[in-house]
Amino acid sequence: MEKRLYNATKNGDKNELLCLLHEDAQLLDRFTKARYPETPLHIAAMLGHSEFVDELLIRMPELAKELDSRRRSALHLAVGKGHGQIVIRLLQVNPDMCLICDIDGRNPLHVAAMKGNLAVLRELFHVRPWAARSPMAQGDTILHACLLVTEGISDEEFVNRLNNEGNTILHMAITANQTQDESLSDTIRSKILVSTQERDQSNAILEARRSNVDWLKRKRHNLILVASLLADMAFHATVNPPGGVWHDNDPSHRAGHSVFADTYPNTYTQFLMSNTFGFMASLIVIQLLISGLTIRRKLFKRVLIAVMSVAIAAMGFAYAVSLVPLTSDPAYSWLFIRFWTIFMILLFTARAVRQMIKIFKFVGNLIMRFIN
Repeated sequence: MEKRLYNATKNGDKNELLCLLHEDAQLLDRFTKARYPETPLHIAAMLGHSEFVDELLIRMPELAKELDSRRRSALHLAVGKGHGQIVIRLLQVNPDMCLICDIDGRNPLHVAAMKGNLAVLRELFHVRPWAARSPMAQGDTILHACLLVTEGISDEEFVNRLNNEGNTILHMAITANQTQDESLSDTIRSKILVSTQERDQSNAILEARRSNVDWLKRKRHNLILVASLLADMAFHATVNPPGGVWHDNDPSHRAGHSVFADTYPNTYTQFLMSNTFGFMASLIVIQLLISGLTIRRKLFKRVLIAVMSVAIAAMGFAYAVSLVPLTSDPAYSWLFIRFWTIFMILLFTARAVRQMIKIFKFVGNLIMRFIN
């Protein structure tokens, strides 16, 4: 019975396979329970009988895990012969077979690289990209396997192909510290390092942009809430100023006019200006957040922080000034004003210094690039 099955497998005779399985439904089970040099799936995959392979996998998908006497899976053999359709079918059944190494320490990606079959290598890399990190028995990497076929890798599309994690095969080789091997040629190492540096720079830019977008999404509701509260405080402080309003008309004042304005005119002017600054800054923040302006996210974030800082600083100063008519000793109020002013000056100075350092670094990098 096994001999008839092998003959049917070599010929790719699907009808004969169905007849044999009709006669003995457990025929394929014996290949998973006993040790055979190779299974019908190995032979069919090596010979390229795709329909025969499909039928075997439908009837017994466990055959995809079986190894021959040299610890090769059917995927190894299909990759070695370049049968792309069969490779795709085997990957659909069990993609983890990409990680299995034969007696020589080669997984299917190594075999595809050594054969120079980039189309098959793309499929394998897309399914299990980390298999590219696995070294062979002698410590060689997948890049060494590529060197057995060609001195350089000229397929830029393959070199720069991204997996689901956004990495290329060269980037993963660098990650695994595989560029330390002195047997790699300078040309190949240069390609690897340049590709990896460009990928890292691109990822850093994308990560920075994503960070700014995430920050805006997380903080948008909180910023609107805080800005609304500040605007509400500023509005009520203007309508109902500290110290209240006069309730009667008199030669020295009139009803509805601020007591604060008549008693401390200069201080009231400072209060009104700072309160107005805080009110307007809060409204600007609210308007920016609800406008959906299509400007650079990083610039948008900086503008929001700057305007919000102005609103908070102005409201703090307005509160300090409002204590003048409410306390018996104005000295306490002026002490708080000095403290708040010094604090805000130090804070804005620190931010300015930080930005200047960034600008100096940027200019320095431009100069170094120009010199080099």
